[in-house]
Amino acid sequence: MSFLDEIGSMLNQYRSGTAPDHDQARVHYDEIARAVPPDILASSIGTAVGELDSDHVERKIEQSATAMTPDQRGSFLQTILAGLGGGAAGAALPDLLRRIGASPSVATDPTLATPQDVAKVAKYAKDTRPEIFQKAMGFYAEHPMLVKVLGTLAIAAIAKNLAGGGRRG
Repeated sequence: MSFLDEIGSMLNQYRSGTAPDHDQARVHYDEIARAVPPDILASSIGTAVGELDSDHVERKIEQSATAMTPDQRGSFLQTILAGLGGGAAGAALPDLLRRIGASPSVATDPTLATPQDVAKVAKYAKDTRPEIFQKAMGFYAEHPMLVKVLGTLAIAAIAKNLAGGGRRG
C-alpha cells in the first residue's frame, strides 16, 4: 500500500483548494509525517515551501528558528552555508552574510545564529539558489513540530505538492 492509498483523500482536499483551519492542518501534518516516506517528505517540503512568497518564507522560518535549539539552527544553517560557500566563494561568505544582514560570525559557527540570521540566509538561498534552499528544507522532515510552526499555508503547500506532484511511494 502506498502512502497515497493511506492519506490520498486528505491530500486531495488540499489539491481541490479546501483549506482546513490551523488546528486541522496540524493534525493533517501529523498524518502526513507518519505516512510519507522521509525522503519523499523531505523533497516535498523544500519544493512546496520554496514556491511560497519570499517574505512569507522569511517570517515563517524566523518563527520556526525561534523554536529550534542552537544546535538545530546550526545544523539547518550549515546545510545552506555549505551550498552557498562551496569552493572559492567560501572566503567571501562572511561578506555575503554581512551584505544580507546576517552576522558574519555564523560562517565559522552556525550555532551562534539568531533566528533572524537563519531567516535572512534562508530567504537569500531561496531567492538566489533554490536548489540549496530545497535541500536544506529537508531538515524539517526530521522535525515535524517545526513544520507546524511554519504554519497552515506551508502545510497546505506540502499537501498539495504531495497530492499533485510528489513522487509516488
